[in-house]
Amino acid sequence: MERFVTSAGADLVWRVLADVEHWRDWTPTVTEIMPLNGAALQVGARYRVVQPKLRPAIYEVIDYIPNRRFTWMQKIAGGSMIADHQIVPADGATEVELSFETRGLVANILGSIFSRMITDYVATEARSLKQRCEKLA
Repeated sequence: MERFVTSAGADLVWRVLADVEHWRDWTPTVTEIMPLNGAALQVGARYRVVQPKLRPAIYEVIDYIPNRRFTWMQKIAGGSMIADHQIVPADGATEVELSFETRGLVANILGSIFSRMITDYVATEARSLKQRCEKLA
């Protein structure tokens, strides 16, 4: 899990974070994110996510609160990989929390094998998001 506070306003942070198709523009951990069902970011929206050193994955949005958070999940045989993205306005700043978890036997094993990469990717995404938002603010 990575948490940070940025001086960028919550509206701007959400606009950057929720525009998942353009993450490749600001973080090196994403090569491509492509919508699969044409839906806007909302529960049920599915995306093909391509990241360096990983096989392409299909993530489905399972929780969505406009301007606050979204959670998406990759289902795999034997479990799921879940990434949560949350923002909270805080006295002229914005608190951001990015987290990743595994559920299920196979997912937990994969999570252990790739734990360093997952931790590095989440940390890089947090740093990159903060830099992007503060640059745009």
